[in-house]
Amino acid sequence: VGTYIAASEPLDPALARSLIPCGAAVCDTNVVLDYFRLSADDRLLYGGRVSYSTATPPRLADSMRRRMVHTFAQLGHVKVDYAWGGFVDITMNRAPDFGRLPGARSNIYYLQGFSGHGVALTGLAGQLVAEAIAGDAERFDTFARIPRRNFPGGPLLRMPALVLGMAYHRLKDLL
Repeated sequence: VGTYIAASEPLDPALARSLIPCGAAVCDTNVVLDYFRLSADDRLLYGGRVSYSTATPPRLADSMRRRMVHTFAQLGHVKVDYAWGGFVDITMNRAPDFGRLPGARSNIYYLQGFSGHGVALTGLAGQLVAEAIAGDAERFDTFARIPRRNFPGGPLLRMPALVLGMAYHRLKDLL
């Protein structure tokens, strides 16, 4: 899944602090969520605008700026200096996928599908796999038991079904 971020031009410090007075990183509660925080140089970093088709949205900076201004109307005069994106690995249930390869390769571990929560979870994942390698797999196995489902549709219909399903959820978010 493609996810995108825009960085505003540097803001007046008073304006920057008025946007998020506590200085926290924030996200909304939509299925297709937006997230934002201030940078050390008083830029608003505004993320979201996912693409489930693997295509980068056209005019990305303009699109992200419109979303940013929709959330923060007081930034109507502010320019976006940078916009970029990348892909995150998302699972059907949005939980990470931990496990071991079967059979003779059961000492080969994998950690994937952080569903956009990699910054928060990869440190924990590394600790858990290190514990498992050292002989205490209890916490690792707790995550490994989370059921995994394939995205429906098979090779031909998986992507169109995913795009349609997420368009439905995006429409619900807008209503």
